[in-house]
Amino acid sequence: MSYTAIIIDDEEMGAELLQLLLEKNCPEIDIISVCSKPELGIEMIKRLKPKIVFLDVEMPKISGFNLLEQVKNENFECIFTTAYDHYAIHAIKHNALDYLLKPIDVTELKSAVLKAKNKIDNGNTNLLQMVTKLVENMPLTGQNTKFSIPVGGEVFYVESEEVLYFEADSNYTNIYLDNKDGKITSSKNLKKIEEGLNIDFFFRIHNSYIINLKNVTKFKKGLTKKVIMKDGKDLEVSRAKLNELSEKLETLFPNLFT
Repeated sequence: MSYTAIIIDDEEMGAELLQLLLEKNCPEIDIISVCSKPELGIEMIKRLKPKIVFLDVEMPKISGFNLLEQVKNENFECIFTTAYDHYAIHAIKHNALDYLLKPIDVTELKSAVLKAKNKIDNGNTNLLQMVTKLVENMPLTGQNTKFSIPVGGEVFYVESEEVLYFEADSNYTNIYLDNKDGKITSSKNLKKIEEGLNIDFFFRIHNSYIINLKNVTKFKKGLTKKVIMKDGKDLEVSRAKLNELSEKLETLFPNLFT
């Protein structure tokens, strides 16, 4: 029996290698399309109705997770491919989905394909349910977002991941950066800053601080709860935020909380 499949990966060499591995080791898989652009991948899924989709997690503009949301009414088995994204892998495992870690191992490829075929043969494919669960349990994904900060007569354009933390300073906010600028001060207060942040790895731990969870190096759970930031600064965590912070850190850094 033949199983039609589509490969969606913005790295053309990676997609070609996967196609070769499938042709050599899984001849029952019929590759009907290879897409380097996720937008085209969405179109091909809707038009060609594949049985299996091999989907890269990290792609420009549209991630693998976002792509699935746009085709959730289709019906196919999805096998994710990823090179390094540990929080993406955590999300995939959490929902009992399958993935292949690049560079792809032939044994793991055969195993993933066999699982997908068994689900298809037994009629267990339910993409809508899978995507719904995945979105509900989605961990922090870390958008590459740049935002502007007006300072006096200047405007600073800052990559979100360069921000270490925001610190309240009366009606102003000090913004500590992991770059040559070090610190800049905005005329907006911390509440206004928080209202404007639409990035999921920023978290308010205290009335005085919003931190970048990606730049936490240590979480101290002693008598006084603190996080240690990348620049060595220790910041107090309020009791009200303690449990939520623990959950977010565990999701973002699953390998540190075994």
